[in-house]
Amino acid sequence: MIDTRRVLVIDDSTTVCSVVEKILRSCGFEKIEVMQDGKAALSRMVESPFHIIICDWEMEPMSGVDILKEVRSNPITKNVSFILMSAKKEPHWIMAAKKAGADSMLTKPFDAHTLKTKIAQLAR
Repeated sequence: MIDTRRVLVIDDSTTVCSVVEKILRSCGFEKIEVMQDGKAALSRMVESPFHIIICDWEMEPMSGVDILKEVRSNPITKNVSFILMSAKKEPHWIMAAKKAGADSMLTKPFDAHTLKTKIAQLAR
């Protein structure tokens, strides 16, 4: 089934971006953009709205939480579904992600089923 929602993947690792894009395509998503730079991604979000953002937590110079805070503070992007990706899985990190405004947290490594489940939860 084709999913017409627009997805933006942000990660400073080209390998992770490629893997996430491949998983999204296997889940039926066709409208996927990939970016490695947080500031450029923020500009792109304002130019062209997305339905879902999947963003790595640990990036430089702008972390995923910094990007999330900018997304939530902008009236154009504040309601976009936001999934933070991280190797951090301890409860206090998950709570920090929620407190920052993330809709969900995705612990690396993950598989297609886990990503699909997280996205399905956003629709509820």
